[in-house]
Amino acid sequence: MAQEILALFNEAVRLERNGEWERAETQYKLLLEKNPDYHLALQNLGVIYAKQGKHADAIPLFSKAYKLHANVKNCYNLAVSLYKHNETEKAISFLKQTLSFEKKFISAHLLLAQAYQKLENDEKTEVYLNNVIKIEPNHKSALGGLAMFYYERNRFPESLKMIERYLILYPGNAQLKIIQSEILAKQGNYKASANLLTAMVKEDVGFTHFNESLQSTWQEDDAIAKESLERIQSKAKKKLKEFKTKLELSKENPDEFSPPDPQEALDLSLLYLFNGNPEKAMQYLVFAQKMKEKSDSDGIS
Repeated sequence: MAQEILALFNEAVRLERNGEWERAETQYKLLLEKNPDYHLALQNLGVIYAKQGKHADAIPLFSKAYKLHANVKNCYNLAVSLYKHNETEKAISFLKQTLSFEKKFISAHLLLAQAYQKLENDEKTEVYLNNVIKIEPNHKSALGGLAMFYYERNRFPESLKMIERYLILYPGNAQLKIIQSEILAKQGNYKASANLLTAMVKEDVGFTHFNESLQSTWQEDDAIAKESLERIQSKAKKKLKEFKTKLELSKENPDEFSPPDPQEALDLSLLYLFNGNPEKAMQYLVFAQKMKEKSDSDGIS
């Protein structure tokens, strides 16, 4: 019996490695009919389901495998499927158990940050992103995640610091360059912001193809940064639509239209950046600078 089970398992593994998932699934199920507690078969069949996005099917398999053999792999696999099945609180519990097996397991820290962001727990999101940085100071996903985490909370100096650190290690990210430019302008450094935009327009293909580069630049582990940028872009489209409507109405009632103030001009610059219109973005950046200079000179006089 033991030899038969081993033969079934080896064949299932061979099929799985060859990408023959349906045949491997059949083989694992046959094995589990003969030995329901064969934890490696439970684990591997769960992985096959998880890779296909069938997390509802994977969860009971990972759960049983974990009960039979409590280790870091079974615990983390269960946590991931629970998270992707939107059972966030349960996922957090198993991710913390994962860390009890392996304290410096980066993937668990990163997924905990994502889970807490989903629950809108800013404090713990930041803690787990920083944990990753402590373990691996140049971790790409954590640096990008923290950069956008700080940006969305108006913590611009911290965001800028993370962006600069990220771009030194991983140059060429058009989305973070856009955020960098916008932060510089918000801090009153219009010249540096304009110089960065000018260089991007000339050199960076991703700058004018935002949607395509958003998909290609970020990987699954970059969920925090990517989701932040998607939220910003979504808001940008909505605000830009509102501004265009306001502009159209102004043609009918020009006396009721007031030009944007410096902050609104900066916001519009960012809106056009995220919608792939660098010329308009530059116009509003220059306008914001002139308005700010005028405001400052009026204040002095």
